Amino acid sequence: MSATSAAASLREAVTAALDAVTDPELDRSLVELGFAGAAVDGAGHVTVELRLPTFWCAPNFAYLMVQDAHDAVARVPGVASVSVRLVDHFAGEEISSGVAVGRSFDDAFDEAADGGGLDPLRRLFHVKAFTSRQEPLLRRLLREGRTPAEVARMRVSDLDEAHAGGREYLDKRRRLGLSVDPAAPLAVRPNGLPIAAEELVPYLDRARVIRVSVEANTAFCSSMLATRYGKAELKE
Repeated sequence: MSATSAAASLREAVTAALDAVTDPELDRSLVELGFAGAAVDGAGHVTVELRLPTFWCAPNFAYLMVQDAHDAVARVPGVASVSVRLVDHFAGEEISSGVAVGRSFDDAFDEAADGGGLDPLRRLFHVKAFTSRQEPLLRRLLREGRTPAEVARMRVSDLDEAHAGGREYLDKRRRLGLSVDPAAPLAVRPNGLPIAAEELVPYLDRARVIRVSVEANTAFCSSMLATRYGKAELKE
């Protein structure tokens, strides 16, 4: 492989790795949202630039994104080093430098942090993402003519992964540590407990509130980013 081809291949791999990193609150790719872009030099050194919709985006949310972007790109074969820069953010320097040297959020924000780390926050976002993917999938099964009792009896093996969000739903189950064994119940709560037939519709009504909230927040953040930066492109 020529040096030019190798460089292009590495750029593609870096972009793919970055595209797999999501905004934890919105459960959408940082690249898709327009939040992140990367530049790769000839020696394999990568600079990722991350920008958010507002100057005051919560630092714990931002820390998760910067850390996840750094770790994802660093795992790409051929990458010599990674630098993630959070720009135009009130805590950008603290977050960028903290992730660069491997500090935890609690260490980087000693006085502002509660000492519990970011794992509880990350799980909260995973639960919201799971719920947002599950609700339309289970409603589709009901619209297709199944009764709540039939849906409650369905197993993972009954789900067509290629149809209407099936694969994404199973991905969210895995991320929460929930079983994707073919014999596992399909309709479960975020803690893994099955949803009974009589509970299914009220559960989905509550889940819809979460999904609509996530979708509305995504639209708001996209609008704010466009207002803040116009159509300017991230570094690529």
